[in-house]
Amino acid sequence: MMSLVTERRFRQRLEELSIVWHANNYQPALAWAAASVMWVAAPERDIAAIPGQLDALADALWEWAEETGQPEPLTIEAVAEGFVALGFRGNTENYDDRRNSFLEDVLTRRVGIPITLSVVFIELAARFGLRCEGINFPGHFLVRYSGPDGVGYLDPFHQCRWLDNDGLQQLLHQVHGPEVELCAEHLKVAQPADMFLRMLNNIYRISLEAKDWTTALRARRMQFIVCPEDPYIRRDIGLLYLQLERWSEAVIWLEEQKQNTSSETQHRILEAHINEAKRELARWN
Repeated sequence: MMSLVTERRFRQRLEELSIVWHANNYQPALAWAAASVMWVAAPERDIAAIPGQLDALADALWEWAEETGQPEPLTIEAVAEGFVALGFRGNTENYDDRRNSFLEDVLTRRVGIPITLSVVFIELAARFGLRCEGINFPGHFLVRYSGPDGVGYLDPFHQCRWLDNDGLQQLLHQVHGPEVELCAEHLKVAQPADMFLRMLNNIYRISLEAKDWTTALRARRMQFIVCPEDPYIRRDIGLLYLQLERWSEAVIWLEEQKQNTSSETQHRILEAHINEAKRELARWN
């Protein structure tokens, strides 16, 4: 259960998220959006220092470039090599450690999952005038570089290896099986909102497996700020309040979901959950 102080702080963070997302037409700065994900675990943490940490990382990469005699301006290949030289790598030993999804922890520990390592790489490349974007590749987030020398795809999780079409196809087969063929949809650019939601999905999945209902609820509440029309998010919030025995809130969210579903089956399931919450409420009143 959340303490009252922590819960109040988390509600303040939800308000802050709502203001920032709406003010920026749902596309805030990538580093801010990615860093805010840590509020599912620590709503009291301040993310204002993240840009400075990324600047310091760029300084460290520049020092490495000077020491190794890299030509100026730095190429994307040099940034990729420096990224690895600075110790960033995929956490293959403990992939589901939720710290892999928290940008501040990734910057400190220098291990992460594909999407958080991609955020760091994109931000680092930008500080050297290089254009990189996130790619919502199925099951394994990637980075796309675009420059006067062409377009390329790289994988920050695996030592910043470059992937040509054959490499992309092979990765897709590893994730989804040999029957799936690479298409343009697999290489779609991810906006900050897409990356924010995907990072929170990771946290949500890990939290459900651990039966950490509080963190799972926070992840869904943060996603709801960006996707208020998503019926599954609204339903999940109601069910998580039910797990936490917060009956009044469960009724509110499940009733709203019931009003927004056209499925008779879902309607009956939701009605059963609502009645359960109402019975529990009656016991305490």
